Amino acid sequence: MLSLLIGRLSSIFAATMFYKSIIQGRLAFGTQKSYDKVVKMFEYRTETYYKSDIMLTLEDVFNPEELCLYVPRFVGNASDKNFKNTVDLLSYCAQFAVAGSMQAWMIEEGKVLNHANISPNSDRTVVTQFNKGDKLFKEKGKESEAIEAFSKTIESFDKHAQAYERRGWINLRLKNYSDALYDFNKAIKLDDSIAYAYYGKGIISANEGNNQEATECFTQTVKKSVALESLHWRGRLRKAECLIESEDWEKAVFELKFFTKRKFPETSSNYRRRPKAFALYGKVLTEIGEHKEAIEALDEAINLHSDEMKTMNVPEAYFDRGRAKKEIGVKDFKADLKKAAELGSKKATTLLAEK
Repeated sequence: MLSLLIGRLSSIFAATMFYKSIIQGRLAFGTQKSYDKVVKMFEYRTETYYKSDIMLTLEDVFNPEELCLYVPRFVGNASDKNFKNTVDLLSYCAQFAVAGSMQAWMIEEGKVLNHANISPNSDRTVVTQFNKGDKLFKEKGKESEAIEAFSKTIESFDKHAQAYERRGWINLRLKNYSDALYDFNKAIKLDDSIAYAYYGKGIISANEGNNQEATECFTQTVKKSVALESLHWRGRLRKAECLIESEDWEKAVFELKFFTKRKFPETSSNYRRRPKAFALYGKVLTEIGEHKEAIEALDEAINLHSDEMKTMNVPEAYFDRGRAKKEIGVKDFKADLKKAAELGSKKATTLLAEK
């Protein structure tokens, strides 16, 4: 009898599949009353509705000082039911929030099986103003209206980190750099988990020639995002560019190796960045003396380059491939240098003149 029971339990356990799950984000509730209500409902629903079959505990996620539910990043294994219960509970909590968002992924061998984007969706003024601004944010020519909507959101709730971040991007689009920097800094101060705020600040720092600060901003972009997000890889590529600027070749190789090994779908914006990534990878490999590998990377960059993917410095790629070939005695290195010179590379012209 006992062996039969053990057999049945083993079958049930074996039938339950567990998947890697990632959850991160923040929901702000604005007032003590709303916060207290959510805490009570979280506890009640965990015990009554879900029988504690969720991935998060009340003690781990609620922050009474900031009146928010905050998950910097949770990574664990969960069943399909466990994942859905947790997403359902977080979605319920989001009804009472005035700001923030949560992301949840369920993954099997790198493939996303389920993804949830959870954010406040109520008729509260703060929420409706932000959602209005977010819709306008995605439309070209609606920048002024979007800024107005986000500014009204901030007037209603001055700790709305996302409203500052979105307004920062519009200001950046309009080349209002000082206003954009103010907004990004404010967003980071209120919620240091917003990767897009670091990325925007990094762009401004790079444009102003502050390479050290830009490097740190893109480092934070990578840390605060996950590899399932496009932004994570954009951050790695921009970080690599900063490291090249400071001639930190070894660290640049590390970032570019990750990017070039990644398989991006054709619909991804990072798919079009591959020629640039391979060209930069070839450059840094040349700098550290790995010439054969550099040639392979630069071959890939030049082959990938097209009118649809004009993302790399073509003369520079031919120049780097030419000098890498020269170092290991590949006879046609001059052909690459001549091509680079024809395309306007002064360095290639100078190197050819020396022979």
